[in-house]
Amino acid sequence: MTRSLLLLAASGLLFTGCDLDGSELLQSFDPETGESLPVTVVDLDRVDEPPTVCSQEDVNDGDCETYLGAVGPSDLGTGQLSGATFTFDGTGGRVCVLIDPQSVWRDDRVLEPSGNPVTNPFMDDYPFDDGDLDLLTGLASYYTGTPGDTMGDFVNDFVDDNGVSRRVDLNLCLQDDTHGQTGGTSGRATPEMCSFQTLENTPYRIALYAFSVPVDDNELKYALQVREGNCPVQIDECTLRGDRDRAPEGALPFGLDNVEEMYCEGFPEE
Repeated sequence: MTRSLLLLAASGLLFTGCDLDGSELLQSFDPETGESLPVTVVDLDRVDEPPTVCSQEDVNDGDCETYLGAVGPSDLGTGQLSGATFTFDGTGGRVCVLIDPQSVWRDDRVLEPSGNPVTNPFMDDYPFDDGDLDLLTGLASYYTGTPGDTMGDFVNDFVDDNGVSRRVDLNLCLQDDTHGQTGGTSGRATPEMCSFQTLENTPYRIALYAFSVPVDDNELKYALQVREGNCPVQIDECTLRGDRDRAPEGALPFGLDNVEEMYCEGFPEE
């Protein structure tokens, strides 16, 4: 009797089958169309108004222009990454790169005038409009990708004096993680920055990798600045502005639709 029941159960599985399609869990899946969104690789050198390298004078005067861009989701199944690249000539001195991916890490917080974050009693955390963008830089000649086509990195092979092939990571954007170890990157919706010494009139390339995109629209907005000189001692969500979408109606209190403004400037007084 038991054996017959097991056979019937097994035959039922054969007829009903199992739905193992996990495409809805991928960031590149578009629930509206049921299709995968294309990988976006943007060559910022070819856009109508590309980013610029701000002079030290513009930085000191607060006139450094922020570039605002957007990329689509990566296709993690195939290993194809979305992202953007920007190429500039070295100045002969240090250059600082800052990025801020959409939108705000903790929507339920605001900054006090002192710069310390405090809990915002009018707002719950809304993580669905946040994304993660990772930053690499290096000599353009060491970049393994093709701008506007495929994303790459700065890992190259060389043969040592003994004829042994070795790999070397020539990424110049060295950041410290939360444990103080070099080589980390920031997490969701968190700004990143790094500075490095450049050779004059030598091309360098910035590579921005879409690690994750906001799930509400599958598009990652970001803010980018390239400056002469060293980076600031510290940056936060308010250092670069504009990396946000209009919030859905009712998501923010007081009828507001700018979560970044609410975080950086506080909420209106009653």
